Order: sequence, then C-alpha cells, then structure tokens
Amino acid sequence: MSRSASFWFVGALYALFLMASTAPSPMYSIYQQRWGFTTTVLTEVFAVYAVAILAALLLFGSLSDHIGRRPVLLAALALEIVSMLLLAFAPAVGWLYAGRALQGLATGVATSAISGSLLDFQRPGSNHGSLLNGVAAAFGMALGSLLAGALVQYVPGPTLTSYLLLVLGLAVAIPGVLAMPEPVAHRRKLREVLRPQRPSIPAGKGLAFALMATTLLASWIVGGMFMSLGPSVAKGLVEGSPYLIGGAAVAALAGFGGLSQLVLSGVDSRRAVRIGGPVMVLGLAGVATSTVEHQPVVFFTAAAVLGTGWGVMFMGGMRMLTGLASPEHRAGTSALIYVVAYLSASVPSVVLGVVSTFFGLTAATVVFASAAALFAAIAVVSTYLHR
Repeated sequence: MSRSASFWFVGALYALFLMASTAPSPMYSIYQQRWGFTTTVLTEVFAVYAVAILAALLLFGSLSDHIGRRPVLLAALALEIVSMLLLAFAPAVGWLYAGRALQGLATGVATSAISGSLLDFQRPGSNHGSLLNGVAAAFGMALGSLLAGALVQYVPGPTLTSYLLLVLGLAVAIPGVLAMPEPVAHRRKLREVLRPQRPSIPAGKGLAFALMATTLLASWIVGGMFMSLGPSVAKGLVEGSPYLIGGAAVAALAGFGGLSQLVLSGVDSRRAVRIGGPVMVLGLAGVATSTVEHQPVVFFTAAAVLGTGWGVMFMGGMRMLTGLASPEHRAGTSALIYVVAYLSASVPSVVLGVVSTFFGLTAATVVFASAAALFAAIAVVSTYLHR
C-alpha cells in the first residue's frame, strides 16, 4: 500500500473505531429497561470506557513510537473485536462495564498510533493529518450512532446486529494494517518498552499546551454529554421511533461537526477556535431552551448549530496541539492530547448523570449547557493569551 493510500486507510480505520464507540448510545435505554439501572449507572458505563482509554494512553500512549505502528494497531483491532463480542452477548449490566472497559483499552491503544500515523503519512508541510483526524472522528461517531439507532429500531436483535456488523468491519481492516508501510524506522524490542509510557509535552511548550488544551475541554465536554445523555434527552422530546431519534441526536452533533471541519479546513487554527466558541454558546443556549420548553425541532436545530461550533473548535485545538509535537514524540504527545480530551468527556458526564438521577434530565441539560458555554468562552480567551 502506498503512503497516500495508507493515509486515507488509517483515517477510515479511526472512523471505524469511533463508530464502535457510539454504537451503544441508542441501546442504553433498552439496557435500562431490561436491567433496571439508573441514569447514574448509564453515565458510569460511558465513563468506564473513557477511563479505560486514559489508562491505555498513560500505559501505552508512546508504544507505537518504539515498536512500530502496525503491531500496535493489530493488537488494538484484536481487543476491539473481543469487546464487541462481549457487548453483543452481554447478559447483565456488569458485562456492559467489562465490554466498554475493554473497548476503551482498544481505542486508547489505537488512538495515539493512528494519530501518529496520520502525521507520518500526511503530505509534508500540510495539516491534512490533523484535519482527517477530526473529520474521521466526527463522521465515525455520527455514522455509528445513526446506523445503530436505525438497526435497533428496525432490525431484529436490537442489541446484537450492530456489534456483529462492526466485528466484520474490524476483521476486514486487519489485512489493510498488514499492507500499510511501517513509518517507524528505528524500532525496539517489545520487552524493552512494555512498561508505562509517559505521555509527553515538548520541552519548553508546557504553557502553550495548557492554554491550547482548553479547546479540548470545551469541545469534549459537549461530546461526552451527547454520547451519554443525548439520546435520552432526545427520546423524551419525540414520540415514536425513539431509538432512531436517540441515534440522530448524536449524529446531528457529530455530523455537522465533521462538515464544519471540511468547509472551514483552510481557516487558521486560532481563528477557528474564535469562530467555534460563539457558535457553540449559541447552540448550547438552544439545547437548554428546547429541553425546558419541550421543543424537539429546536433541540435538533440547536444540536446542529452546536455541532458546527464543536467541530471547528476541535479542529483548531487539535491543529495547534499536534503542531507542538516533534517527529520522534508524535504518539506520546497525541496520547497526552487525548488524556485531556477523555478526562474532559468522562468526569462531567458522571457528574451530569448524578444530577440527572436526583434532579431530572432537564436540570442536568441546563447545568451542562451553562458549564460548556463557560469553557467555550475560556477557550476563545486562551487564543489571545498565547501566540
């Protein structure tokens, strides 16, 4: 496989992993009815996935810099397939925790290797690696949630079919990984590097990283909320086809996030954050208002507006942060980027789950919208503090 073809293949592979990450979202209400757990448990299941990703990034985030991209990606695919099978045949809520934890480990192992590969294979002097990273993530999440919602709604075996189709896609990806060139030239033996790998900030760039990381905080708190509670909020607003509607909530956010990155790909990274922040605040205000007033049309319109700002904010932040990485530390720096991202997604989601359990989904949505709008404003201000 050529380097150009490998670039697009790796982007498609990342989309596939992110499709798998959002596929359970439309099924959470089925699991709740089947096993009778609370909204807090629902957000904990999401948080277990994010915490497992963090563990994988902290332990193995730089591994592909040392032993090569291909071995790490093959291991991640194998883990992801096992996790899909656990979720497909889960007989109780405990299996959801186990399946999502294993899926988080697989995604975390794959994420830094894929991010490093995109930078390895991109055309020299371009930002196409960061762009494809964000677009693949957004469209992968949108397709995973929407297709799973449609399959759950209209196909027999609502908690089985989506997972088995994903297993098939993951298995088909294995020959592609074997065919791609290995961009890491100087590799070490596994036994020499199989120990905790510390995600790294390039020397002298700690302040820049901290300021730029506020963009991830702003964008990923939105992603975390929509992937955990978004389907439940949408289902409460719309009569009929609840599972498809639940998947459409995530798809609206992520789909418009991907489109906005494609349309505004030529915008400077700092300007992208300055555009994305106000658009996010507008979308968040619409989401909160629609939930209080019980207006489903306003909710989905606001989700699309929010997704547009979310995508541009994420694109600008990722471009600035990955630009800090030196070639020999690409996976390590990418790992730290995603540590910040998944912390931003998981911790607020659990808090919102607790708020929802005690005060209801409407109150949790208003709290979420207010907090996310504040973080979006902070991210915009941060672009003026460091140049």
